[in-house]
Amino acid sequence: MNKTVCIVGAGVSGLTSIKSCLEEGLLPVCFEKDTDIGGLWNYKDTPKDGDPSLYKSCSANTTKETMCFSDFPVPREFPNFMNHVYFKKYLDLYAEKFDLRKYIKFQHSIERIQKAEDFFEYGDWLITSINLRTGKKETTRMNFVLACNGHLHEPNIPKFPGLDRFKGKVIHTHDYKDFYGYEGKRILLIGNGNSGMDVASELSLHAKHLYMSTRKGFHIIQRTSNEGRPFDHILFCRFRQDIPWSLMRPFMYHRIYDRYNHDKYGLSPNLRYNGGTVSITDELPNRIIYGKITMKTGIERFTENGAIFIDGTELKDIDVIVLATGYKYSYDFLEEGVIQLDYSFPYLYDLVWPVDLQPATLAVIGLVQPFGPVPPIVEMQARWATRIFAEKCQLPSVAKRVAKVDQKYVLSKRRFGIESSRYTIIVDYIPYMDKIAGCIGCKPPLWRLFFSDNALWRKIYFGGTTPPQWRLHGPGKWEGAQDAILRVEENTWYPLRTRQAGTNSKEGIYEGWINLLKKLILGLLLLIFVKYIV
Repeated sequence: MNKTVCIVGAGVSGLTSIKSCLEEGLLPVCFEKDTDIGGLWNYKDTPKDGDPSLYKSCSANTTKETMCFSDFPVPREFPNFMNHVYFKKYLDLYAEKFDLRKYIKFQHSIERIQKAEDFFEYGDWLITSINLRTGKKETTRMNFVLACNGHLHEPNIPKFPGLDRFKGKVIHTHDYKDFYGYEGKRILLIGNGNSGMDVASELSLHAKHLYMSTRKGFHIIQRTSNEGRPFDHILFCRFRQDIPWSLMRPFMYHRIYDRYNHDKYGLSPNLRYNGGTVSITDELPNRIIYGKITMKTGIERFTENGAIFIDGTELKDIDVIVLATGYKYSYDFLEEGVIQLDYSFPYLYDLVWPVDLQPATLAVIGLVQPFGPVPPIVEMQARWATRIFAEKCQLPSVAKRVAKVDQKYVLSKRRFGIESSRYTIIVDYIPYMDKIAGCIGCKPPLWRLFFSDNALWRKIYFGGTTPPQWRLHGPGKWEGAQDAILRVEENTWYPLRTRQAGTNSKEGIYEGWINLLKKLILGLLLLIFVKYIV
């Protein structure tokens, strides 16, 4: 009989985990408390405690070419930066293509997962689930567990002094859906994550005024870069990745400040280089220079009708406080001690494996905060975990895993602190993917491609790093990977080709340079004539 895998949640992580189980000959049983797939991306008009939630205008921060699953590209007619409607359609297509729904028990919630009595011999788990339609409980013994419940469903509400005295409305971005009801209000938004950027920009169009408080400051980038090209096609590049950060840093900061001078816009981090985060927003600087948003420092304390800031300034007559203060996470359904947390720091090897769990029959999928696309990362985690379960690759010893996590703990505590999950679960996209791919055996063979297919190598090394790169060879090889990589440029611009555009703008550039060159040559000839002939 096939060994069974309990999968908690049918969001992005859960869906790719089902598929990975099937690829490795394992039998997945997915428990999803909602009525449909998608998790965070299954949009609802009304927020619900304990469930992830999106605002109505939410769009992805990375493009369809970089955020797709590695063997299932997004349809080329979809927009590059998909809103939640398009991404949910993509997940539906993915589930249909690989026939994943039949392995999902909808409206089933996990109440408890605990080790079987003979766990140290067999590694099995006892899964207690509740049928939310009937209320019936059931306990099943299963061989493995993949915790895919996400980390964006428990709002983090900091303990600000005086917040309980504030008489206006207090809301977390988890519960924000749209601007209706906020028209004409004076709003104070706290936080500077991507959601905070979007909500602040949207509310500022309808509020009387919006103030934005940030404790450390931050840097911003836009979704598009030179010539309107998507930023992630340029930023997530192996060539750039191989340049030492000490050499790359001046150029990166020049590019960031060249678009908007962060000092003048009140955005710059308080500390040098590592003092602030990078957020993605297309609108915030415009709202600031239009006078619709005013930047403020961190909060010292709240009053009944406003707030006093650490620089001594005070705001009065505030109607609404919006907390864009991120999320915390927990695994309350798991037996105590399986996953250890120190504030927001998880003792997980490579953010997947409980550091000292032996045998390693439980893995966490999706507990990452990458500067980059999430779906290919959680897919890689799922591929790795299921191959470990299928005994096709091995983990390092417990001692080595503990040493690695302890080293990361010290580094995290020194650089950012361990109180915020935004920093404790952050990963660098390409290095993280390559590390896990190396364990699986599917890391792109760059040196071999350099000699055997140089055109493809150039696309991989100098172009945007797209997920099909990790399907070119090794376990899970996909025959369509090379074609998908070569079609990135075509698919990027396809949805924009709705009108036969003229070429006058480009001709105007060339004509301008030609005219300038003519004038220079004419001026030079005139100078020679005056000096040597006249």
